[in-house]
Amino acid sequence: MHLKTTKNFTYVISFPLIFFFIGILVFVGACKTLDSKGKKDLYPYIKKPIAFIAINPPNILKTFFPKVIKSTEVRLREFPYLGKLIGIDEQNEIFKKTPKLRLAFRTYLNTLSLTGISDKKIAWELGKELGSQLFLFLDFTSFPCTEGCPSNLQWIIRLKLVDVKSGDLIFWVRKRHELSEDQITNESYEELAEKFISEVVNEFGSGFIIPWHQWRYFHLNNYTVRNFQSQIDI
Repeated sequence: MHLKTTKNFTYVISFPLIFFFIGILVFVGACKTLDSKGKKDLYPYIKKPIAFIAINPPNILKTFFPKVIKSTEVRLREFPYLGKLIGIDEQNEIFKKTPKLRLAFRTYLNTLSLTGISDKKIAWELGKELGSQLFLFLDFTSFPCTEGCPSNLQWIIRLKLVDVKSGDLIFWVRKRHELSEDQITNESYEELAEKFISEVVNEFGSGFIIPWHQWRYFHLNNYTVRNFQSQIDI
């Protein structure tokens, strides 16, 4: 009798525990708002010159955004696998010398914002003049929330690395956040925007890496080739 009671007791307790852990997993999955994706092989894109481009933010953040862009550029230059970064100021100096290029740049951004597709012809022209093989876009959008949100506003922040020639998306990070009612003030807007952009940039840095064994193989292989060439006087 004792064994039967113990067995029944254990059987009853196990179901609440199972449902409890399932609930935790579902909750964690539902709360995940930061994700990333990229090509399987990132090696062809490391150490390539990159033009950092920020697409216009929501109006309420426009006066605050230049400060964030500056700090973001500093952070991006710290990542070991990114090449030379052509920042906003450097681009503006180039645009001053060639006004037609600035017009092409605005057309390119408008097309990209509306369609999500890189115009190869304009991209090629911009890449050539800016001296970049890759574009890194910071895109901050704000729009009404879907039913069930804690407020009527949500943000999506994306950092996208695009190949200039092909228009291929190489690596991206995206964060989605549904603002609560108490977050909708000018003060918290700026603080939250800076925090979320920092999260996206850091996630990009931790994801855009080359596995050590691939790095080692490539460099050992290059060393072997150079050594062989020197031996045969090439």
